[in-house]
Amino acid sequence: MSDNQYDNYSGSGGSLPGAGVMPQDLAAEKSILSAMLLSQEVLQECLVALNEDDFYLYSHKAIFRAMNELFDRGQVVDPVSLADHLRSTGNLDKVGGMAYILDLNTNSFSLASWQHHVEILHRDATLRAIIDASSKITALAFDAPEDTKEVVDTAENLLLGVTNREIGDSYSTLTEVMGDLYTELGEMCQNPDGTLGVSTGYPGIDACLQGLRPGQMVVIGARPGVGKTSFALNLAVNAAAAGASVAFFSLEMSKTEIAQRLLSAQAKIPLSAIRGAKIKDDQWGTILDATRDLSQLDILIDDTPGTTVTEIRAKARRMLKDKPKGMVMVDYLQLLSPPSGGHRADSRATEVSEMSRGIKIMAKDLEVPVIALSQLNRQVTDRKGQRPQLSDLRESGSIEQDADIVILLDRSMTEEEAARDDRPDMNVTEFIIAKNRSGPLNIVPLMFLPGSTKFVEVDTRHGD
Repeated sequence: MSDNQYDNYSGSGGSLPGAGVMPQDLAAEKSILSAMLLSQEVLQECLVALNEDDFYLYSHKAIFRAMNELFDRGQVVDPVSLADHLRSTGNLDKVGGMAYILDLNTNSFSLASWQHHVEILHRDATLRAIIDASSKITALAFDAPEDTKEVVDTAENLLLGVTNREIGDSYSTLTEVMGDLYTELGEMCQNPDGTLGVSTGYPGIDACLQGLRPGQMVVIGARPGVGKTSFALNLAVNAAAAGASVAFFSLEMSKTEIAQRLLSAQAKIPLSAIRGAKIKDDQWGTILDATRDLSQLDILIDDTPGTTVTEIRAKARRMLKDKPKGMVMVDYLQLLSPPSGGHRADSRATEVSEMSRGIKIMAKDLEVPVIALSQLNRQVTDRKGQRPQLSDLRESGSIEQDADIVILLDRSMTEEEAARDDRPDMNVTEFIIAKNRSGPLNIVPLMFLPGSTKFVEVDTRHGD
């Protein structure tokens, strides 16, 4: 890039009288653009964390804007596509031509430190905003109007604008919070059978949890083969049928396998018959009805393997954008990959703990409940009674601490096991609420229909 390009920026001024140039770090800006071009994960995260004003150089602003526009259109962001888009807007030569774009694509070292460089850009952008506000306040003071209150008021608004940009308006007054709660309670009283959050579709479970609330991290754990994925899909269908938009991230099963399970549960036709295409003539009508019903549900499925919490958060933000009620499901936690950039944890348990905290942050950031499935340690099968406990969460780390709700599914796997007094009856799955920050602990019995992988609640309220 030529020297004169560094003078081509948009801001309030290229230098300050007696104080040098405006705060900037062009190397950090360039490094971030390189990381965005090299990694889809970094691209999505930076498009959320940054905006054009965080870049000082005009050419870097233009490149960032072009990447954002390509991503919003669902187009791949690579050097050729980026250069073509910049050419179509008349900006390719202004940013240094194809040579500069290709140069960005070679800096693999940028992937190791992009998070720190984001902080640098935020810092310098904030300092520039302070300088800009200060210069405007100085100009107002020199005008010396008769009403100094107007100057003070304008100065406060200018500085508040900088403060809000730096730390955001994350607080609410107690008056606002209580008002929202009062309104919510009023709506609930008009609909006594409703829930405060996303409905699970199981009355006994909703009575304990009062629905799945925005910002909650819900962990569902079970031994292999008990049916945690089947239960999660049942839950997704029930939530969508109740009006929620569900973003389902499957790291284990393909979209086709998920569709087969959904169809089996909805049509009540054995999964083996659907997988083996052994459909009887009189079943096609049922399959057609089930397919039509499922197609009307707002369930979005992503089966990208080896994804990270960062990628899921970026994808889910776009999948659930402008949706009034949403929910994210991750199947399952131990299959998530650690972040591709930055340091590596010293153990798998530490990595899982970091991902667990990331899921909790995602739930609060997106303001939706996030359901994360988790495996249990195999030692549960060696314990007398074999009822799962919180400590059985595999590589638990901070999972138990981060989760607002922990559900443990327990089911007898054989007739011999079911015959024991300390084990659930055959095909009965115990929905164990082992942790519940906002309500009681309980055990809700569910009947598991193995042929169609469907769970139905056992009615135990005859005596009420």
